[in-house]
Amino acid sequence: MDQKLFEELPVDEQEDFKAACNKHGRIREEFTVAFDEGCPPKEGVSHIPRQVTVAANLTGARQRYAAGSGTSWTVEFERDLDRGFFWETYD
Repeated sequence: MDQKLFEELPVDEQEDFKAACNKHGRIREEFTVAFDEGCPPKEGVSHIPRQVTVAANLTGARQRYAAGSGTSWTVEFERDLDRGFFWETYD
């Protein structure tokens, strides 16, 4: 699997991520966002699973989210912003 960058995410997910940042007084550039796409099953109709990794550039705090059809990783990201996850200091 090749790691892909924020700009390669679906546009609606990019917009949702930026909106979550703005709501919390942050900007997209404060984070490094990358994702990996898995392979769909060989049989039947299925979505391609993704794992999105978000890292705060200032603190290095990172979180991984399941993404793809039927998921809402940007909502989970916003919850993490609400609880201050990315701004905690780690010793």
